[in-house]
Amino acid sequence: GAQYQNTWMYIIHEMEDAVADCRAGDLTANDKGVKAIDEAWVFWAGSLEGTEGTGNGVQMYALAEKRAANFGTKIGVQSAVNRKMLDLIVVMRTYLKTGRCDAAKNVIDSVVPQMTVPLIQGTIRYAYLGDSAVTTSGDLKKERAEGWAFLAAALPQIDRCDSTVAQALRAEMEYGTATPMAGGYKAAVAKLQSVYTCLGVSCGDVGGYAVDGQTVDGLGECLSIAGYTPETDVLSHAKIDLDQQKMEATTDGEDWAAAKKVYTEGEFSEKTSSMRTLQGFSTATKDGQPKLAGQKYFDMYRTYWNSATYADDFVMQGLDKTGIFASASDSDAGDNKARAEIAN
Repeated sequence: GAQYQNTWMYIIHEMEDAVADCRAGDLTANDKGVKAIDEAWVFWAGSLEGTEGTGNGVQMYALAEKRAANFGTKIGVQSAVNRKMLDLIVVMRTYLKTGRCDAAKNVIDSVVPQMTVPLIQGTIRYAYLGDSAVTTSGDLKKERAEGWAFLAAALPQIDRCDSTVAQALRAEMEYGTATPMAGGYKAAVAKLQSVYTCLGVSCGDVGGYAVDGQTVDGLGECLSIAGYTPETDVLSHAKIDLDQQKMEATTDGEDWAAAKKVYTEGEFSEKTSSMRTLQGFSTATKDGQPKLAGQKYFDMYRTYWNSATYADDFVMQGLDKTGIFASASDSDAGDNKARAEIAN
């Protein structure tokens, strides 16, 4: 509690105090905020880290190094959290020294998510170790106390994002709860991952938990796509790009039949009982009507092209050599390149 609750929050206070000193415009007020930002960093790192930061201290800096080793989130020899924290604190100090107080204030909202990453990692680690299905010997008091210490330090932020998730995690992990980890560590971690975006962290920030170099089942790095963290299982949906990739490769190779097959039948993006297809995005129906009917932009395009399947019509003329390509020559390289551009 002393680290993750008292000191953690006081570090944020020092950053806020630095901004207040900057806005006061008084060089004698903690050196216009510079002294307060210096204090923020030293409270994060402590005195035991030496000049380079060994990870052998006892403050949050050391925790970030330990968890980075568990979760594969190092940049070189240093945890990504500490690297980013240091960069942000230096940027904030520069803003303070040059009187850019509002810019310094804005940095705080980038620092706090990084400060939260080791708390999330600790919660995940001890949700796993505190699960009686995993740790089958001992009374698990230590493991569950550590899990609660980490979760409690992040819980107000989680509650702000989703109170239902916060309640569920607290019911599973609060020390002394009647049914600790009743739903299992995987379910608990999935709930936590659902609020990553709101917390300002990514799957890459948190990483995946490993023991003896082996990623723990269900605790690998969660799905993050181009910086976005989905809150539902959409990995199979994302694989539609593999159909697109194959379609482009086969049209470039003038294998029109193979291109049409992957376009109309799909190959990589599975649904519950069938394959998702690129063609289906245009031709899908619901209750006998185009699935997209009634939606503003679809109706605009359908009206202009006078076809509910206007997109599929456009693609198929390239694949089937119809419409604008009815007179195209199979042996004309220019025609084939044009067909591929229209189809893809």
